[in-house]
Amino acid sequence: MVYKLIKNNIFTKSMVNVIEERMSIIYPGNKEKVVDVTLKEILKIIIINILVVSVILLYGKTDIFYVFMSFIIMYMLSKNKVYSKFNMLDIKLLKQFEKFLQDVRFKFKYDGMIDEALQEALQNSDYEMYLQGNLLLESLNDKESDSYTYVDIAPNSFFMTFYALCVTVKRYGDKIKNDKSLFIMNLSYLKDDINTELLKREKINAMFMGLTGIIVIPLFAIKSICIWGIRNIPQLTDYYNGVIGKLTIVIITVITLIIFNIVMKLKYPIDFDNNKSLWVKELLDIKWVDELIMQHISKNYKKYYRMDMFLKSIVYKYNVKEFLICRIFKSIGTFILSTVLIISMGIHKIGILGVGISVLLIACVTICTYNYEYMMLLIREKLLKISREEEIVRFQSVILILMYMDRVSIEVILEWLERFAIVFKNNIERITDTLVYKGIKVFDDAKDDVAFLPFERLMDCFIASDRIGIEKSFSDILSDRAYYVEKHKQENDLIINNKALIAKFISFIPICIVICFVLVIPFVYQGLKQIQSFTLI
Repeated sequence: MVYKLIKNNIFTKSMVNVIEERMSIIYPGNKEKVVDVTLKEILKIIIINILVVSVILLYGKTDIFYVFMSFIIMYMLSKNKVYSKFNMLDIKLLKQFEKFLQDVRFKFKYDGMIDEALQEALQNSDYEMYLQGNLLLESLNDKESDSYTYVDIAPNSFFMTFYALCVTVKRYGDKIKNDKSLFIMNLSYLKDDINTELLKREKINAMFMGLTGIIVIPLFAIKSICIWGIRNIPQLTDYYNGVIGKLTIVIITVITLIIFNIVMKLKYPIDFDNNKSLWVKELLDIKWVDELIMQHISKNYKKYYRMDMFLKSIVYKYNVKEFLICRIFKSIGTFILSTVLIISMGIHKIGILGVGISVLLIACVTICTYNYEYMMLLIREKLLKISREEEIVRFQSVILILMYMDRVSIEVILEWLERFAIVFKNNIERITDTLVYKGIKVFDDAKDDVAFLPFERLMDCFIASDRIGIEKSFSDILSDRAYYVEKHKQENDLIINNKALIAKFISFIPICIVICFVLVIPFVYQGLKQIQSFTLI
């Protein structure tokens, strides 16, 4: 009853949907567990937010500027709590999966039967891995369904790789290469990849520890500083409670929100931000809204076609229509909110100059909001580019699984790569769609489009396979993979350090602004005023 109440509530249903969707991936087939975990997380978030808002409103009372601040803090704390939970469960599942692979490897080594190895390994698995293993086994043995079904519901690329490995063994059997089982050899590669990912996640957690607190805590300090300042220098009342003081609160809060979102993008995986907001879909379900958006897109077709291609290239959660409506309605909401806040400040009462400043501020804030989403996309694009080599290693793992199997064609390999692709998804899809009528030339075109050396080498292997066969053309892929894995491990440390350095630098901006504009400048300003009032005798 409580769950239904929270799920249908206009303020919480979107977050419930996000958490429930992720929990359904972690706990497949167990609706009761999904509801239980989702409810517990939502209740924790609600309790934390109630306590936080109570503290802020206790100080700020019914001041609209502190109410605005409390909503922003609620959003930041809720998002951080949700992402932290997702990350914790991902790490937990990967550790269980690593142990599961060891058991499968041990069982398969002796009897060579994949189904029996999976079933026996499941008996010693922890709960989350047991659910995933059961689902994987069901997908492998379901002859009526599409063999790629599990790929669409797998929790991450490591499970997808393992599933691909199991499918090939069931279809084509295991092969012995250089006196070694290909299945066992590929399991070892997969286990190493998982271990690398776990080390990366744990290092990121350590490097980013406490940054959310550093970002948010300065907002709590503003009112305390104001109260302390007024008690010591009563003349500061006009500054803190006037236009400048209120504008300072709003600016600091907005800057804090922007910095928080950037740090979240640097810290957590990109797929944590793949849930569509329910209100976007609900707005597009309104016929006249949908028609207006389509008319606007039609009038600027070339512009929005390029935008659509860009959104696909970065694997964004929204299509161009959804992205446009998201920008427009967020801008409208910001326009209304900024108008209310600026009117509350009383800037317009100063005269014509005050009205002009008010209009300028509202226009600037609205335009910035409209472009903010696009700026976040550019950050996403940069982060995806960092992951390009990691995806090439993932492609190489899939090719190593398939290349030695009889009757495997280029089309089959591309079909699997398309399932695994994130950074290069758009490119692989284009290759698959045009291979039939363009032939091998499609790989040359892909090289020109991407202009990334590891990807180009992969395309060269596909080109060569037309002449010398798949196994020979990809014969160097094992040594290439070892090189890129080692290179990526070294680069991972550098990337994480750079991300953490940026995050730590910008995380201290809110506290510096609070100290400067709430503590130092008001006292200096008042001190200068008092010096000017002194007269020499």
